[in-house]
Amino acid sequence: MKIRKRITLWISGTALLSTIVFSAIIFFELTQEPFKFIDKEIKHMAEALVDRMALQGEKPPPYDLSQLPYHPDLYWIKVTDTQKNTLYSSRITRYTDIPPSRNKTSYMVERSIPKSQIRLGQDDHGDVMFRVMVIETRLNGLPVSVQIAKPIEDLEEEILELLQNIAVSLTLCTLIIIVLSYNLAGKILKPVVDITRTAKKISETSLDKRIPLEPNKDEMYELATALNKMFDRLQYSFKRQREFIGNASHELKSPITLLMLAQEEMLMNDNLPPSTSDSLMRQLATTRRMSHLVKNLLDLSRLEQQETLTRKQVDLTALANRVFEDYKEMLAAKNICTRINLEKDLLIQGDPEKLFRLLINLVDNAIRYNLEAKGTIIATGRQTNGNIQLEVSNTGRAIPCEDLELVFEQFYRVEKSRSLTHGGSGLGLAIAKKIVDLHDGTIAITNEPDGLIRATIVLPVFAGPRAGP
Repeated sequence: MKIRKRITLWISGTALLSTIVFSAIIFFELTQEPFKFIDKEIKHMAEALVDRMALQGEKPPPYDLSQLPYHPDLYWIKVTDTQKNTLYSSRITRYTDIPPSRNKTSYMVERSIPKSQIRLGQDDHGDVMFRVMVIETRLNGLPVSVQIAKPIEDLEEEILELLQNIAVSLTLCTLIIIVLSYNLAGKILKPVVDITRTAKKISETSLDKRIPLEPNKDEMYELATALNKMFDRLQYSFKRQREFIGNASHELKSPITLLMLAQEEMLMNDNLPPSTSDSLMRQLATTRRMSHLVKNLLDLSRLEQQETLTRKQVDLTALANRVFEDYKEMLAAKNICTRINLEKDLLIQGDPEKLFRLLINLVDNAIRYNLEAKGTIIATGRQTNGNIQLEVSNTGRAIPCEDLELVFEQFYRVEKSRSLTHGGSGLGLAIAKKIVDLHDGTIAITNEPDGLIRATIVLPVFAGPRAGP
């Protein structure tokens, strides 16, 4: 789970919990307050009833209850003595009975009374809620029990409606809190997102870029400073590495060239014994591989230090035909069949020398790793959507899927023995990728279902942002 979602959940959970607790307290207070007033009303009614009954003295019922604060027919009332004899009962007692509670002096009870008998605010099912109190007092010196209940169905419905309103409000609050929390988390993490976006843009070819520092020296400032220092060290390391490779290759070039000349000169002597001649031939082949490796290292070093191109119009069709013409004898010697299907006038703004080297590397790679007999190389090219797509396919052993992305790394070989068998240096595709990157294009190697290994290059027709003067 992303940090933004986690922050959103934490903020939302905390705010929602606080809202629920606050709502519960408010709900409790709002519901308890009416019951306090009702209990006072019931108690006052019970005391007034007993007082009116006491004023009548020994006279038999009915009692004169006209001076009561509330009409007795609005209450369920039953007054009993210690022998459970009923001294007084209100009209509602005819329709339902409410047994007294043994442990509680005030409680709630629900009874079912049809509306056709009496209207007490019943719900659709004829149920009505009563608030009941049992008051022990004395009447004319004798102990009596006054059980009095007030219908509060309207209050119960109001409480349920209040509860529903609170639930709806909590739902809306939850949605609002989540939206606000998500936006707040986004603002909190915005500096981190900006730093991440900038760091992603900084690659091997743009190590000179740095993360902008905000004026507030907070934690994000410290993070950006630490990353910038790391980029400084990386830039320095890459620079030293490139300088070392370039200098070492340059220093090796002259001695290797002298060795090759000396070996070739000795081989021109017709009086050499066959064993010596064979030994010199093997040494010369090794020296030539070393020369090829040094040349590739120098080329790669120059490409890595180059960030812009001097572009001009290049005909890739003519360039590809020229490459295949140069390799004509080698293709015939290895018995490799070629099929070239390039659209005419594939024009592009680019560096002709580097594009020529790109095509040489691809064709050379297709020849080296082709079948030993009756191999095939297919070259196709077409222009689509402002890009030129070139494909160079060859027969041969398929590349493992896990190695397809690694073949463009320097000195990487699918099989270590291939360099000895085919004479490759492991730099051809690395150089090809660098040239493609300088032209703002893409390159990929894939295994096709028809058994071919295909190199696909896509280059934009017009000059990109790397174009030089």
